[in-house]
Amino acid sequence: MSADATARWPHLFSPLRIGPVTLAHRAIMSAHGMGLGAGGPGVSERYHAYLVERARGGAAMIGMESAPVHPSTFSRSLVIRLYDDGCIPSLARLADAVHGAGSRLSITLWHGGHKDGALRGPYSLAPSPIPNMAGEVPKEMTRREIREVVAAYGSAAARCRAAGLDCLEVQTATDYLLGSFLSPALNHRRDEYGGTAENRSRIVREVLEAVRAAAGPGITVGVRTSARHDIPGAPVDYTLEVAVEAMARLAAAGLVDYVSVMAGSGWAEGVSIPAMHHPRACLAPEARRFREAVKVPVFVAGRIHDADEAEALLARGDADVVAMARTWIAEPDWARKLREGRAAEVRPCMSCNQGCVGSVFRGMPGTCVLNPRAGRELDWPRPAAPAAPRSTVAVVGGGPAGLETARLAAERGHAVTIYEAGEHLGGQWRLAAATPHRTELGLPLRWWTSELRRLGVSVRLGERVDPASPPAAGRVVWAVGARPAQTAVWRLRPYLFDGLPGADAALHGRDVMAGRATVAGRVAVIDEEGGWPAISLVAWLLAARSVATLTVFTTEASFGEATAAISFEGAALRPIREAEASGRLRLHLKSRAQAIDADRIVTTDSGNSGPFDAILLSTGTAANAYPDDATAVGDCIAPRGLWSATSDAARLVAGWED
Repeated sequence: MSADATARWPHLFSPLRIGPVTLAHRAIMSAHGMGLGAGGPGVSERYHAYLVERARGGAAMIGMESAPVHPSTFSRSLVIRLYDDGCIPSLARLADAVHGAGSRLSITLWHGGHKDGALRGPYSLAPSPIPNMAGEVPKEMTRREIREVVAAYGSAAARCRAAGLDCLEVQTATDYLLGSFLSPALNHRRDEYGGTAENRSRIVREVLEAVRAAAGPGITVGVRTSARHDIPGAPVDYTLEVAVEAMARLAAAGLVDYVSVMAGSGWAEGVSIPAMHHPRACLAPEARRFREAVKVPVFVAGRIHDADEAEALLARGDADVVAMARTWIAEPDWARKLREGRAAEVRPCMSCNQGCVGSVFRGMPGTCVLNPRAGRELDWPRPAAPAAPRSTVAVVGGGPAGLETARLAAERGHAVTIYEAGEHLGGQWRLAAATPHRTELGLPLRWWTSELRRLGVSVRLGERVDPASPPAAGRVVWAVGARPAQTAVWRLRPYLFDGLPGADAALHGRDVMAGRATVAGRVAVIDEEGGWPAISLVAWLLAARSVATLTVFTTEASFGEATAAISFEGAALRPIREAEASGRLRLHLKSRAQAIDADRIVTTDSGNSGPFDAILLSTGTAANAYPDDATAVGDCIAPRGLWSATSDAARLVAGWED
């Protein structure tokens, strides 16, 4: 380890004993459901590769995703079935590999309760028939079913012991089964498993006793809890006070070696996986309350991305261990780079929740929009050595696709030059980062710039390349992106070959955000693309002092809500809702613009609206042209977004034969 690492982060890189297990340092990879299974009961090859790469990257302990302990619960994103002996061989193989990399292996024992919908089985189980957020009513568990599930936790622990795991974490967080029992709002029982705080925690005590007995003395046993459930308007709830009391009782009984703290529930999913509008290390104050009340180490998660903030959290005594999931998804070598004095090379996590959360919620394997290799380590292995012989690479375009192509090519040893027509790198991603509540989107641009400088990439700004005269290089990659257009209009009206009548004189919102045009006074937006481009434009205009009033005509049924829900970024809509309440913003939902007539807009819902001082279009983009049969990446192939840009770059460079 470098002297720089121990000097800068002495608490982060100090060892800690947790029950029978010693952690080499205090940064662990927290569990996150990645949906990387292959249909079997155990660890798939791609999930194995994903986890082992992060063990090699220096995580003191690898946290596996929550694993179902009983056939009555199963989620498509959770793939390791701890109720099936078939999971043992692959778990053992993984444990050997993780140990060989110098790390420890943990798994979370889980039952989804009412959150695991009835469509995946005959019915779901819960302490009381409280519907989940989808409205599905669970079966109230009988005493026999409680005994059966408790025994299943013990059997799952025995399988983990047989596989050689180091740590078992019992999931009581959010409103999963055990968390619902603990909650005074979700547990309406009148028997020995409901009512008082002691009764509500009875099943958790029984589960921990079963896990302890089956695991034996050589395995660490911990428990994870929400600091609060945050059910809106609830006069009684699983609050910080209730949670601290419950965990202190379990710790005092000698049942747990540590307590791991998160937050949220089905009523507050965005608190469980906090997006970028939350403060960094947002649960540090809550973790400190637990640390003051329990006599075992406390783990904490929640937007801990930077080594300095992790060190400060530990130095203050807020917690004993920092648990990070998205940080390690984005940067599998997080701790190793810090130890080697390479902190500037750490790929940042933006807490955008697009690839890690959004993909899984859509039923796809989890990944990272900045690190598309996450979950694809087998498809795109790291090169064994730099390219030989060294080739010259010209990348035309300095947006995300061009930046990542240049970085990967230079990392393989090629001599790379970027040609960017504008005066700044970043392309349209710079506009996304200008959105209020989303400024952390600028982190990758700073990282790319730093990496290109470190790798010796030549950056030539203000140089537009003529497609007829490409640069002289061994390889030329076109990453010229997309331009504002009216392609989104064709989604509902493909017959409008020339776009909206009268729209030729209107400004595009992207041009205004990029500073190529200015607006003031009464401004209108015609939105037919929806999603983050439209949300960003409206939020940006509301923050502009020159805009007096804003009127938005959108084809969407609810502006921004579906998009923000996927990534838990409802706060990005807050200024929009506030402006609407104040009268400064007027939203016309499910409104279709028919034409623009000078300073007025003809729409399907309100007829002739206006006059407006400026009319802006949020109607999509069109791919910029590049030479026939040339190599291209990013939006110039087809406008898609950041994940496609970085994936194109990774796929291209991985496929080069040097």
